[in-house]
Amino acid sequence: MTTQTQLARREMLAATLASAALWGKEPAQLHQATGLKIGEITPESAVIWTRRTQSVARLDSGLRRKGHAPNAVPVKPGEDVNTFEGACPGGAGLVRVRIEPVSGRARRLRTPWVEVGPEGDFSHLFRVEGLRPDTAYKLAVETRPARNKPEEGALTGGFHTAPEVSKPAEVSFALSSCQIYCRTDRPDGYNIYPSIQKLNPRFLLSCGDNVYYDSEDPVVNSIAAARYHWQRMYSLPTLVECLRHVPGYWQKDDHDVYTDDGWPGRSVAKHGAFTFENGQTIFREQVPSPASGKPMFRTFRWGSELELWLPDSRDYRSPNDAPDGPAKSIWGPEQKKWLKDSLNASTARWKIMVNPNPIVGPDHARKNDNHANPAFATESREFRQWLKDNAAGRVLVMNGDRHWQYHSVDPESGLHEWSCGPASDEHAVPPSRGEDKRYHRFLRVKGGFITVKLNPADADANLVFEHRDVMGAVAYRQVYKRPAV
Repeated sequence: MTTQTQLARREMLAATLASAALWGKEPAQLHQATGLKIGEITPESAVIWTRRTQSVARLDSGLRRKGHAPNAVPVKPGEDVNTFEGACPGGAGLVRVRIEPVSGRARRLRTPWVEVGPEGDFSHLFRVEGLRPDTAYKLAVETRPARNKPEEGALTGGFHTAPEVSKPAEVSFALSSCQIYCRTDRPDGYNIYPSIQKLNPRFLLSCGDNVYYDSEDPVVNSIAAARYHWQRMYSLPTLVECLRHVPGYWQKDDHDVYTDDGWPGRSVAKHGAFTFENGQTIFREQVPSPASGKPMFRTFRWGSELELWLPDSRDYRSPNDAPDGPAKSIWGPEQKKWLKDSLNASTARWKIMVNPNPIVGPDHARKNDNHANPAFATESREFRQWLKDNAAGRVLVMNGDRHWQYHSVDPESGLHEWSCGPASDEHAVPPSRGEDKRYHRFLRVKGGFITVKLNPADADANLVFEHRDVMGAVAYRQVYKRPAV
């Protein structure tokens, strides 16, 4: 069987050769074992996540710990996460980005060299402005160990900017969630990533549980251990290859901030000195994200026909075990007002809320941390009724978090909800209540992802949702007709 190391080297060599062809340079060894990430695409801008690593490849010969809860344990005294399998220690140096339109007919951009160091895990977010709408761009991330040292080659990629808000545009995108390292389904990562890349969506929505701090080895009890989880996951070759071509928008959930069903202020002994606030900071550090000081909840347009909302389900929530009532909230007053005001103000034909957690469900009987549970029933019922009264048939909800795929329709409000399921079949778990015909239009206890395609010119198949398995085959399909504006 081909090893992860061999696959990683092949991917990096291919990237280096592509870089040489693009920029006219000789291939060099890349110090970018954790790849690059492109995100937060608008008509005129993008955010490029970069990181310089000490080595050209992930450490595949290190200590391998893949225990899962309840057998997962924290990093032990004297253990160094940089010696663990999949580690990609950062390397001090400099990074920069070159961007140019594929057509060659528009402005070329080159950022200044930026120093990276341990305070930011040797990563940097380049916020690139001045791009042209609806344009294909190619990019190259370059590194060097010091200002007086030669460049180490470039990792290349590409993306397509969003169209102008005034113009209808065809678009396809994908949604994924719940990727745990101990349940990858191929030696070099996950099948869903090459499956998504093959479909060539304009963007990928990753709606939470990108890593699991609390329920697999090593349980995070330090900032170094948390960063190791991101290194180990995002140096997998299938992720590196997909994400340099498919831009994304990342959301966080409980496992990639702190602990299962967590909320601000909660403290769990197994996490030691590591805190919820540490997790909030590291999440912004590890993915393309809004600028410091701006909230993680945001919305973005893709032409005149589509707008997407990305609410935050962790930063503002009440404790899960607080009594339910009008004051108990997952979103908090400011975010909930923003949701309603922005939904009301939107001129998009289709409005899609991408929520890390379910609103409709139904969920496991034992859970108490989302809007499909009794613990937050008051806010859930109020919001679903508000949608029925203000945007009936015009808002659809997509979510992750649940380890099965489903399409549900709320019998009270008529709200449609689509859940993408986990990233691998091994990570799938059936709902404790089983199938519920009052809600479920489709239920599948397997891994995979969702694709959505908007066809502005097609009134009968205006919006198409598809549940896909991990290999990309369609398991279920629903077609929505074009609604009146």
